[in-house]
Amino acid sequence: MAELGFKVIQYDASIEKAPYKHKNIIWHKKFIGAKDEGEFISLNTVIKENKLNKNDILQCDIENFEWEMLENTDIAMLDEHFSQIIFEFHGLNPEENEGFSKRIKILEKLNEYFIPIHLHFNNHGKIFYSNGLFHSTTAELSYVRKKDLKNLDFVEEIDSSLDYPTFLANPEIPIKFLRKKC
Repeated sequence: MAELGFKVIQYDASIEKAPYKHKNIIWHKKFIGAKDEGEFISLNTVIKENKLNKNDILQCDIENFEWEMLENTDIAMLDEHFSQIIFEFHGLNPEENEGFSKRIKILEKLNEYFIPIHLHFNNHGKIFYSNGLFHSTTAELSYVRKKDLKNLDFVEEIDSSLDYPTFLANPEIPIKFLRKKC
């Protein structure tokens, strides 16, 4: 994105310096979190400090902090500032009843304003087998703001040509959609 002329704003306190040097990359040694505290900065503050506009793109891979951050973020505010959002979601384990139902509620809030356009199972997370299919507890989802879409066409097959394995030793996990019989 930086090479294409877009400003890229990065936050990561787990490293000492930005992994890439580019005139369009602005790096901050902070973690994105639920609130402004210590080495954490809230998404609300990131938006205000960087004067983000209505067509920016948000990409979050914040290692399980995405849930707390989203729980404490007004999703309507995301709708105001981001035309696309991309998340790596951790902890998608249906066996963890309490955590799973909390996460489903957060995803339902996201679905009020955004529609998922791409899903990729991360093959480095916990992989499990259920109902004849392999699943992962970590998934990468790309969303588009609903109000930007004129016609919603749904496909039954996922185009996996853009997907790459996260962990080369594990095979990719295919995504299959099953129709429920009415």
